[in-house]
Amino acid sequence: MSKVTVTLLGRPHVHVDGIEVDPPKGAKAWGLLAYLAAAPRPVHRSELADLLFSEAQDPLGSLRWNLAALRRLLDRPDALKGDRIDLRGADVVVDTTEVDRGLVPAGIEIAPNDDLLSGLSFGDSPLFELWLTAERSRLRRRQLSMGRDATLDALARGDHDLGARLALGLVAAEPFDEGHHALLIRAHVLSGDPAGARQQYERCEALFERELSTRPGPAVHAALVRHAAPASVRPGYDEICARLNVAWQSFQAGAVDYGIEMGRATVALSDDSGVVALRLAGRVFLAAMLSMAARGWDEAATATAEALHLARRSGDAEGHRALAHGIRAGAASMRGDHAAARSHATQGAAASVDPGARALSLTFLGAVEADVGHDHLARWHLEEAVREAELSGDLIRVAYAASYAAHADLLAGRDDEARLHAAQGLAAAAQILVLKPWPMAMLAELHLRSGDPRSAVEQATLADSLAATTGMAYQRALAQRVLGLAAAADGDHEAARDQLTGALGEARRTGGQGYPFHWPVAWVLDALATATARAGSEEAERWSTVQRDHERATGMRSHASLSERALTGFGAPAGARR
Repeated sequence: MSKVTVTLLGRPHVHVDGIEVDPPKGAKAWGLLAYLAAAPRPVHRSELADLLFSEAQDPLGSLRWNLAALRRLLDRPDALKGDRIDLRGADVVVDTTEVDRGLVPAGIEIAPNDDLLSGLSFGDSPLFELWLTAERSRLRRRQLSMGRDATLDALARGDHDLGARLALGLVAAEPFDEGHHALLIRAHVLSGDPAGARQQYERCEALFERELSTRPGPAVHAALVRHAAPASVRPGYDEICARLNVAWQSFQAGAVDYGIEMGRATVALSDDSGVVALRLAGRVFLAAMLSMAARGWDEAATATAEALHLARRSGDAEGHRALAHGIRAGAASMRGDHAAARSHATQGAAASVDPGARALSLTFLGAVEADVGHDHLARWHLEEAVREAELSGDLIRVAYAASYAAHADLLAGRDDEARLHAAQGLAAAAQILVLKPWPMAMLAELHLRSGDPRSAVEQATLADSLAATTGMAYQRALAQRVLGLAAAADGDHEAARDQLTGALGEARRTGGQGYPFHWPVAWVLDALATATARAGSEEAERWSTVQRDHERATGMRSHASLSERALTGFGAPAGARR
């Protein structure tokens, strides 16, 4: 049988035994091929006809003609037949399928330069055009995810030149992603090229000033610095452990920047000691602090990648390997990188029998499923995460698992369960200032939902004040969201709009700190769509559009469906509805 490779990313084309064959006439055959390649199951002919050929006089006849064209194109005369069409039985290699499997097809870049079916449009098939837009976005996210993982793994192995080349591809694909710029700068620093790092920072600075009228955030600047142990300091094993403990305790108590800086210095000291256990522990704790504070995605991810590399080399670091996978899953989840988050969380959950490590990974598995609208899976993972966290006795694990469970409950409208989980999260975080405002904000929202606006405002105001002391922008966004919704419920629509747009600014500020932390942004956009629809404002249409754009960029269907229900329920202007 002939060997057939199908390229759908960029200019679509097919090679049979290494020779490119003539393309079919028109775009519909390519669209049909792309849809069949993505389908997880055989597709009924009527579905394909409605999707791509509804405008034809004989939709099923047009489908038959295009299927015949595909059989000739693929050199598979017996394929794509029957009532249900399945490409998987045709024994062909399709680049988009390879990308979904986490493989890099020959001849394509890890960082995406071309869209699916680039240059083709399907204006007379609007349903297919909608599918194609979403699929292009999904595949782009998948390729970027693969590019980030490949870059981090290269840096962890010490192949800094490859890491820099891969990071350059990420910057070219997403030039306004500060995390990618920071990763490229960090690659230059790690390779011993401070001049190259400085030049890249200046290029980033010029781009942001020219195109966005702003400056890169602190995460990009922090990537310029390579921390090294002072030549005069040679602490022993116990002192390094003590320094790490002080950094961690300081961080939890709210001294966020101090704890992170001390963690960085301790990592440098651990490297100087040469003790693998210390090098592992230092990186895991530093990455945990950066991730919890939503600071420096590139630095947190680099630290966890290095920890995983060290764990593989040592062969005796099960617990640290599981924690590193869990932390990296959290970093990916915050970015909306659901494929990478699932991968690392699954590996983390399987890597250790320790309930605390398992709780962390299960928490982020649940968080991802809640984001993409798979509520039954989210609920299952998060209930298991809460149980494992309770078994561990680790209050941070309990606070994280319970808070994410409460958030999933809020998304699904399970207010009673949300109240129990948020209260559990708040009790666990009572002495952990860096986490406390989050469950407080959720309890405030539940007060509002139950008709107690005074308690809601009091608790949200306190949560906002606590988050301001630690500089946790996303937590301030969650608290201010409640204050905005309270103003809307009170009929003060102008105050609600001002409060919620301020909350959106706080939610987006995490991007400048190195984390485009997506679900708080989506959560605030939901509130803006709800509040402006309640007011009967024409702004509801604009916020609905922004929400849909955010949905397409991140795949967060659960948040988009909330705002859509809100628009319908409050009788928004017709143009604001889908």
